[in-house]
Amino acid sequence: MTDFLLSLLKWFLITPVLFCIVGTVCSFIKYEAWWVRGFDFPRIQMLVLILFSACLVYFFNEYPIVRYVLWASLFIALCFHCWVIFPYSPIASKNVKNAENVTEKTLKVSILVSNVLMYNRETNKLKVLIERENPDIVFMVETDHWWADQMEYLKKKYPYHLLKPIDNTYGLLFYSKKEPTKLNFNYYVQDDVPSIVATFKLDKNSEETFDFYGIHPRPPAPKEAKTSIPRDAELVMVGKEIEKKDNPTIVAGDFNDVAWSHTSRLFRRLGNLLDPRIGRGMYSTFHADYAILRWPLDHVFHSDEFQIIEIKKLEHVGSDHFPIFINLAYIPQEKHTQEEPEVEKDDEEEAKKKLEKAHLDDTSSL
Repeated sequence: MTDFLLSLLKWFLITPVLFCIVGTVCSFIKYEAWWVRGFDFPRIQMLVLILFSACLVYFFNEYPIVRYVLWASLFIALCFHCWVIFPYSPIASKNVKNAENVTEKTLKVSILVSNVLMYNRETNKLKVLIERENPDIVFMVETDHWWADQMEYLKKKYPYHLLKPIDNTYGLLFYSKKEPTKLNFNYYVQDDVPSIVATFKLDKNSEETFDFYGIHPRPPAPKEAKTSIPRDAELVMVGKEIEKKDNPTIVAGDFNDVAWSHTSRLFRRLGNLLDPRIGRGMYSTFHADYAILRWPLDHVFHSDEFQIIEIKKLEHVGSDHFPIFINLAYIPQEKHTQEEPEVEKDDEEEAKKKLEKAHLDDTSSL
């Protein structure tokens, strides 16, 4: 009986090993079910679990073939996850240059993005951060009418604003010191999930402008969407809209997706956008309350007219997300000197298929 229980325990210990292998295989599958796409997120966590699982495999000493097959599989999985997250380590090459020789005359734009968590009622912490960082643009998501009332005071300092408080966790509050030439909402995929589409002057004394997209697509999660189709379609539509223009562009928000996912990389290639995290770090913004379950969901991507002055993850504000702050310098004379994403031959066809699955075409947002 004891031998039987020991044998049963050994096979039970193989569960995390199989989880690692299945999770890695799911990374190669373009199936949109939420539980498959969920494996795109925990890369660091998977690395730790793989190393732990490799130790467990050691106890399968009476099954040498099984043990070596599992070790080989885990080694391949380990290499894959390391390859995925390596660009987001400080030792990788930077995708975006550090801006040099920045002066008072340099055109700049600073942005603070915060998923406030609709049910969070700790407004003071975020107010302190906004006052301290003094960004040109404040973009908040998951804002209901209560949050709109609490942030009413920002209208004095930020004369240009667009507010859409909704009690469904997809409300948006947008405040800007930059003067807009266009400031609208768009509903790319679903009529209860708004996005910001705007064009701003970089400076009141300049004719230079940039396009801004503020997004918060619906995530693939059991209580939100059973598949990633709505999220993927919105990212594709924004990417293709940017593709048709030739204006400096910034896209910011809670993407409900990690930067290294297949869809996020497709979005960047379609829009020809740079990722300032590459070569600097992950700046993981979610989950703010659980360090072992943390990955980057809030992003700022931009075109190559911009270079980095500063990027940082800010302090806890009572939400399940950390805010993120970025300060960009507009240096158009160095356009095309940064490493732009390489378009793959099947990108347009894949984008078309994603839109078809969402019952959209590539012109419905224009």
